[in-house]
This record gives sequence, C-alpha cells and structure tokens, in this order.
Amino acid sequence: MIVGYHTQITKDWADDDLHHKLSLLPQFLQDKITPKRRHLDVQLSIAGNLLLLKVIDHFNLDLRLDDLRYGQYKRPYFDGGFDFNISHSGNRVICCGTMEGKIGVDIELMHPIDIDYDDYFTPAEQQNIRAAKNQQTEFFKYWTRKEAVLKAIGTGVYTPLLQIDVSHDKVIYQGETFYLMPIDIDVDFAGYLACGVRQQLLIAKVEM
Repeated sequence: MIVGYHTQITKDWADDDLHHKLSLLPQFLQDKITPKRRHLDVQLSIAGNLLLLKVIDHFNLDLRLDDLRYGQYKRPYFDGGFDFNISHSGNRVICCGTMEGKIGVDIELMHPIDIDYDDYFTPAEQQNIRAAKNQQTEFFKYWTRKEAVLKAIGTGVYTPLLQIDVSHDKVIYQGETFYLMPIDIDVDFAGYLACGVRQQLLIAKVEM
C-alpha cells in the first residue's frame, strides 16, 4: 500500500508555532530550511517533513529524520525497504510512502501558460495533449506524470524529459517499470504518482 498525506498552508504561522514545528526536525534540516527567502517556502518545507513523519508513523517504522541519506542526485532516502517522495506547489504539499518498490510524486498548481511542447514532450504525448478538450489541463497532467516518473527513478532534472514517454499508464525506462496513478487533491491542482509496484493508494488531508 502507498500512504500519502497532504496539507494546505492557509496563513503565516505565528513565530512561536513556526519555531515549535521547526524544532521537531533535526538540525541539518533546520539549517537547509531557514535560509529560504519566502516564508511560504519555509512553511512548506517544514510541513513536508512533518508529513513524512506521519507516513513513517503509519507504517510503524523505527526511522528518524536523522537517518536520511542522499543519493547521487540529492534524492533523499532511508536504508531499508521504505521509500518516500515529497512534492509541493502553490500552498500545498504532499508526502507519499510505501514499503514496496520506489515511488515518485508530483503536484502542480495549474495556471495559464504559453504551452511549449517540443522541448518537453514526445510526439505521442504531444498528440494526446493537442487532442484534449482542455489543452492546458492536459499539459499539467502530462507534466506531473513525467515529473513523478523522474522522481521515482531518482535522477529528477538530470534526465532529459524527452527520454521519458508517459503517454501510457505503464512506463518502462532502462529496464525499470513504473505505474502511474492520478492524485486528486483539489480542482486547481494536477497530480500523479509513479510507483514501481502496482498497489493501493490511500491519501488523506491533515491540518497544520
């Protein structure tokens, strides 16, 4: 099973509340978070790590954030069979975790954009986007699908987007298979999860 928690930042936290939440994180994470320029980015980063603690607690794992390690492309992970991924956009943040295979998650606040297909999408993906009734919504659908796979692989932006074709719900890349599932947290957001093992997805909203 994949378990996910998401939250919405609706207002600036009071200083004492922010410092309390920050104190729940290890010092190395505090040092990464506090230099962020935007107050909202600080809140989202804190919230994402607190959601990770909730996912760890759900699986009753003996893990602490101090145990976090980072891969070649700076993807955070824990030793053992547990995998997780965090994404934030706008004022929302989500964290998903599983004990089966690798996962990646991406959410995006949809907004008006000048759609450029050639640099990001394969011919099959471009065809599907152009055929959609709402091309902008379809653009963000395919963008989050692609980002979710890249995050599951662990390379992120270091892998060119054109190397990943997400025109189907089953993606095979360099011998690895990933299954795509939509994430519905709000009508204004697109979201997808990529997982190496097909399994049930359980998502809940929490207040912070």
